[in-house]
Formats: sequence, C-alpha cells, structure tokens
Amino acid sequence: MNRHIWGKADSKDVYLISSSDGNLKADITNYGGAVVSLSVPDKSGELTDVVMGFDTLAEYIDQKYYVGTIIGRCANRIKNARFAIDGQEFLLDQNEGENHLHGGRKGFWNVVWDIGSYGKDYVVLKYFSPHGAGGYPGNLDCTVEYRLTDNQLKICYTGICDRDTIMNLTNHSYFNLNGYGDGTIEDHIVSIAADKFTEIDKECCSTGNILSVEDTPFDLRNPKRIGEMLPEKHDQMEYGSGSNHNYVLNNRENSRMPVVDLFSPKSGIGMNVVTDMEGIHFYTGNYLDGKLYGKNGALYPRFGALCFETQHFPNAVNIEHFPSPVIKKGEKIKSMTAFRFYTK
Repeated sequence: MNRHIWGKADSKDVYLISSSDGNLKADITNYGGAVVSLSVPDKSGELTDVVMGFDTLAEYIDQKYYVGTIIGRCANRIKNARFAIDGQEFLLDQNEGENHLHGGRKGFWNVVWDIGSYGKDYVVLKYFSPHGAGGYPGNLDCTVEYRLTDNQLKICYTGICDRDTIMNLTNHSYFNLNGYGDGTIEDHIVSIAADKFTEIDKECCSTGNILSVEDTPFDLRNPKRIGEMLPEKHDQMEYGSGSNHNYVLNNRENSRMPVVDLFSPKSGIGMNVVTDMEGIHFYTGNYLDGKLYGKNGALYPRFGALCFETQHFPNAVNIEHFPSPVIKKGEKIKSMTAFRFYTK
C-alpha cells in the first residue's frame, strides 16, 4: 500500500492510492473517487488491468465519459432536470439537453473527495455536498469504501442528509476483461438475472414502462456473446445506440447472489456482480468514439469496454411506481456492490 500526491484540483491535493489483497491490485484516486486501475489474474496467472483509465490527473479533469468515477448525487437521467418532494419542486442542472445526467456538470465524479482512511487493502473516501449543489436539497454527507477482499472489489456507499433529498450513488468503471485497450468487448459472454428492463425514450430517459426481456435483444437470462446482441434490431437498441438500459433485477430478497456473469474466453477472466440494489444499468460503451486515448497511449474504440452501474431505476423520483430514491432527513442509507473475479 502506498499513497502519493498526483496533483491538484480545485486548490486541493489529489492522491493516488495503491491497494492489494494478494490477488488483486487497484489504484484509487480521490479525484472523483475514480478506480484508475484494477489488475486481476488471467488464466495464465498474469495480472491484467481490466478497467479503462488515464495516466494523469489532467486527463481525468478533462474527460466527459465519467471513466471509473463515483456518480452522484443521482446516477443516470432525471427527465427535464426537475423533481418534487412533498410538493416542493427542485430544478437541477441541465447537462444533457433538457435533462439531468449523473449529478450534473459538477457532480461527485469531478470533485476532490476527502480521504477518510486507507490501508493495505482498502480506501475510504468522504464528501460533503452542500444544500443547493446542482439544485439538490439538503446537506448530504457521503462515504464510499473500496475494499479488496476474497478476489473482489467491494464498494460500500453510505449517505445521510439533514433534510429529505434523493441519493443514488454508483461506480462508473468501464471493464474489458481482455485488458484495457485490447479491442472491444464483443467477444465477452454475459448473463444478467433479470426478466424485465425499463423502457427508454429517444433521449434515453425512463418512460416508466417496464418491459419483458422475452423476444428482445435484452434477454440475457442465458449466457450470450455481446457481439451477437449488439446488431439485433429493436427500437430500444436504436434509442440507446446499443445496450444503454436499466435491468430490473430478480430475487432482491437474496442480495448475496450474483446478478451478472461476464466472461472473456480470450483471457479466461470472469466477473460476477453482486449488489443489494434493485437495478443495474448495462452500458456497452456505445458513445466511445475511437478518439479517446488512455493509459499507456491505449485507444478506446466504440464498444471498447462496458459498465455495470448498480442503481435505483433511472428517473425513479418522477415515476411513482418505481422504487423511490428519496432518503428521509437523518436517515442513514447504505448500499453495496461487489465485482468478483474468477478464472477458468
């Protein structure tokens, strides 16, 4: 474990912290809480860095893809950048057309977090979001813990606010199990334990409709090669330019069961996702344009990596029959997601 200054942002020191549990190695920065690297053994026992990232702090500051970062206060899109709690309306930052995406232009993804503590295999980050930031109500205290344990990167989120507000935190790491910059993820095989997904409109906002995956490209209940899924014709695939959808996860009464299995035949690396959240956004890197360069000069092409963003359903605050992302004054909210690795 080591920590060194990586630079400055917003007149604050930014650090890069290296952690290891013996099998996995990770570099975490307190700028946006980004996972800069995550190295896991492949089928030959060689360590492979499976997340997109950048070599310098300046590249994280300049980026627009949320690479590796913590997303908040609210992940995903809020239609028309507005919501109401108990009849009071709040107007948010419009940073994607008329909508609000991933906490706005100044979200949790591009601020300097405080380092609460760190050790050989963990990092604890803290952030205070003041009332009115991005348009959100309440003074919100957040803690995110990254821990390497039992061949997994476990992320625990905690938040408490001094008034009713919304909180929906996630991590936006881009995974390629062949190694970052190693082609596309089209050869990866994926399954997601979900019978349904939430419909989007042409702006990728939730309509409120919950659709069956049956007879759609989104039926991933059995393992499927991503390269077979992406070309399938469906208006939802067209709206999202690929998979850019929230899945309604099955069996939420047992949050210890994996909800995702991802496997690369090339590297022999597999990854399970375990979470206590009710939704997971599966994004196939559709908006990567082949012009973005990252670590060691790697070029990140379209479909060059994918994201599994565990979350409350998108736009849930405006859709009454979706599980609510509202947290009550003084109520401590916790959630957990783990990315668990294996080889075969």
